[in-house]
Amino acid sequence: MMPLPQKFDANEWFLIVWIMISYAVALYLPKRFPSSLTLLYMLYGPIAARISDHVLSSPKHDLYTLMDTEKYELFDAITYFLYAPFSYIFIYLYDRWRISGYWILLYILICTTLGTMYEWLNTYFHVFTYTGWKLTYSFTVYLVVQCIALLFFHLTKKHGACLHL
Repeated sequence: MMPLPQKFDANEWFLIVWIMISYAVALYLPKRFPSSLTLLYMLYGPIAARISDHVLSSPKHDLYTLMDTEKYELFDAITYFLYAPFSYIFIYLYDRWRISGYWILLYILICTTLGTMYEWLNTYFHVFTYTGWKLTYSFTVYLVVQCIALLFFHLTKKHGACLHL
């Protein structure tokens, strides 16, 4: 079993509240995609976050830590649940608003800015503690991750018939 937090404080509460809010928003949205694609879009966020964390916060690089300690604890794992509704909502709104042309760039820039601001809020509540990372680096990471998310969306939209379970 994963260790529990040494003390239950603001970062755990912040995480719980935002998980509840973000899932409530995602679940409130009218169904737009088949369940299989919804699941894939919700898995994209946690997988992208886990890969990024594995590379950037590994002992080799140690650019930031999650939650209270450098040891992996239960709430470190729970943080990944937060990324699912955000990736889904990002793709949902992109499709719902039928964004195309130069508006795609504006959409990505706005979402990247909002993501960076939300990450700052996470640092304020000590969900992330930077040890070599700077918030400005996150802007670039979000640009890349969101471009890949839209590529993923278009690939699944084009070849989605084989994914309908």
